[in-house]
Amino acid sequence: MKTPLARRWRVESDTDLGADSRRFWLANCFLIIVALTSLAYALINFFYFKAIPLAVVELGFFVIVVLALTDMRINRNIERSAWVTVLSCGLLSAFFFWYVQAGVSAAVWTVFFAIINFFLLGTRKGLPVYLVFFAVILSLTLSYRNDWPALSGAALTNILGAMMVFGAAAYYQERSREAAHDRIETLANQDSLTGISNRRHFLQRFERVRQAMCDLDRPYALVLIDIDNFKAINDAHGHAVGDQVIIAVTQRLLSAVRAQDLVARLGGEEFCVLLYDCGESAAWRLAEKLRLAVGAEPVSVESQSVHVTISAGVAVGDPQLQGFNEMFADADRHLYAAKAKGRDQVVDQL
Repeated sequence: MKTPLARRWRVESDTDLGADSRRFWLANCFLIIVALTSLAYALINFFYFKAIPLAVVELGFFVIVVLALTDMRINRNIERSAWVTVLSCGLLSAFFFWYVQAGVSAAVWTVFFAIINFFLLGTRKGLPVYLVFFAVILSLTLSYRNDWPALSGAALTNILGAMMVFGAAAYYQERSREAAHDRIETLANQDSLTGISNRRHFLQRFERVRQAMCDLDRPYALVLIDIDNFKAINDAHGHAVGDQVIIAVTQRLLSAVRAQDLVARLGGEEFCVLLYDCGESAAWRLAEKLRLAVGAEPVSVESQSVHVTISAGVAVGDPQLQGFNEMFADADRHLYAAKAKGRDQVVDQL
């Protein structure tokens, strides 16, 4: 007898499986560097150059970044910390550019802002922010081009050109990283044979749905599905036909579920369906609809016709009391009961 599904797919914890640990670590390092740099410049400008207003702004920026770093470490809210850092850095860079009249190293900080902006906000949110920042610097340079000595000659063209080049480079680099990340995420979340969610993605979605159902105080349901006698299909027709049967079953399941429900392939001939906002009677009806959809007609593969049926176990629970482990264990028991009763049926209670 094969190992029960609940043992093989047990979840060890309810932590956020989708946390981006790499980005969290990099953001921490980046914020620490920015905080130390702003503190060093504040001290230098205060004690050496006697540039009190600039030192005060830089010291204020240091405090803001430290608070953002602390908030991110405690709450792991990278989004909020990113916005605080980017907006503060943008304001500081623009103020510094105006304060030193585009002289000293002001242009370097405007270029550096592109890296900060796109790294922390990404391309979709970072692009409009950078365009606004570029417009502010452009307005300052055009307004004071005849008054600030640092903008004489080719300096104006060099500053704006550097901002455009480095902004485009930072955008392209981040966009390439996002595209590569999206490809990896797709491969990690998608079943290679059927194109539907795999176990990893299903577990992530399950926790999100559970939280949503807790907020709404509504039940949810889990349906475990197993293709009946699949080994016999493989033995009689070959594994290539078996793969086509799995694909056909997937398409029929997708055609029978509601738009908000999630269908996943757990491996082999085993599937799982997560039903949103679904009570006991509705869950049984939907599971029965899935069974009828799969067995309505044989699966035709080239010149062969394969009769396919499924067995299903249904579990309905309160999301505040029953997590994945409890739901999966209940559905698993009901699935094995359906098989013990002769297969090609749905069991929702013992």
